[in-house]
Amino acid sequence: MVMSNDFGDKIKYYRVKANMTQDELTKGIISVSYLSKIEAGVLNPTEEIRELLCKRLNLDPLFLENDKMHDLCHTWFKQLFNRETTAAKELFQTINNNVDYIANKQLHNLFQIHKLFYFILTKNTAAADQQFAFLQQESPNYKGKVLFYWLRASGDYHFSKLSFADALHYYLEAEKNISLEQIHFPEKEEKDLYFLIATTASKIRKTYIAIVYGLDALEYYRSIYNLKRCANCHILLGISYQRANEYQKSLESYTLAITIAQNIKDKNLLSLCYQNMGKLYSLLNKTEDAINYYQESYKLREESHANKRIIPISSLMKEYYDIGDLENAEKWMEKGLELSETLSPVDSIYFHEFKVYRHLIKGYDNTFEALINKEVLPFLNEKQLDFEKSFYLKILADYYFNNRKYKLAATTYKRAHQILGRFNSD
Repeated sequence: MVMSNDFGDKIKYYRVKANMTQDELTKGIISVSYLSKIEAGVLNPTEEIRELLCKRLNLDPLFLENDKMHDLCHTWFKQLFNRETTAAKELFQTINNNVDYIANKQLHNLFQIHKLFYFILTKNTAAADQQFAFLQQESPNYKGKVLFYWLRASGDYHFSKLSFADALHYYLEAEKNISLEQIHFPEKEEKDLYFLIATTASKIRKTYIAIVYGLDALEYYRSIYNLKRCANCHILLGISYQRANEYQKSLESYTLAITIAQNIKDKNLLSLCYQNMGKLYSLLNKTEDAINYYQESYKLREESHANKRIIPISSLMKEYYDIGDLENAEKWMEKGLELSETLSPVDSIYFHEFKVYRHLIKGYDNTFEALINKEVLPFLNEKQLDFEKSFYLKILADYYFNNRKYKLAATTYKRAHQILGRFNSD
């Protein structure tokens, strides 16, 4: 059996953890002074003594001697990074059942942080909330690599909660931590962080940040021929160019993404391409093209989860509403209302959106004002979705104006324009 050089450190760690004195551990096996030399790393005990000490501490010598937990943890970390959900679930049970064998403090912290990644990946919301709260209490002690992964995990956690402004803050802090601590990371992890920064910045319309980090990530994914991520970057850049009114560059980016998605036969990716192409043509007032792309996106998502299917439904409803085709707008609105009932009101704007459009399409009733002020705006405030907030404030202001509440209308229009002005100057 290959003997590890840090056996003494590990024995001391587990002995202290078990509240056991040196005398209690050594009784009938070796002398206390002999154990002291083992724990100090001065003596290398025989295999028989190792096994006897492990037995008294209820430890498996194989885990202790061969650094098996170290290898298992790092394999699991890679599975999480690669989003290998099935394999990660299987290995998690093994590690979690033997977590007491992780004697290294840094590895133990990394395992706890990666548990948060794991709960987010497997959509275990309650466990993720509990783990995040636990890690927050421990975080003042984190340094170096541990601090980096904590910041990165915090970003993922807030992203999963749709709190994109907070997520971007943590991702940027994680990037800063790399340079400040002069930590060496595999390039793939650093560029993955850039991709996350670009994605999150896009969510809150930080267009410049999305373009800078998106281009950097794209260059890397091209160099390693990761076609799927290249397509994702092209979509992100297409959205950013679209918001910067560079429509031709946006069209070129989406076209490249579509070509990749078709070549690798990725239906989900292709549906995302069509969805964004539809938005571009909508902005160009090419309604027929926009509707065709939205419908193609919807067809490709028919077997997807509700939170994916509802996106093209929303786009079709709004496109028909904007051109005054209330019959088709209502048809898609009814589909959306039914589907939105399966979504959580705290996790999806679509849960609220279709209720708003029901008023716009079928006529207002006395619940409209409360819907906006007590449901929609608080949701958007909590998620820090300011651009969307300006949109719904404009709808509310129109409602006030049409009901001759001119003072309220003026105040609400002003609030909407102030928010929109911040994005126009970004």
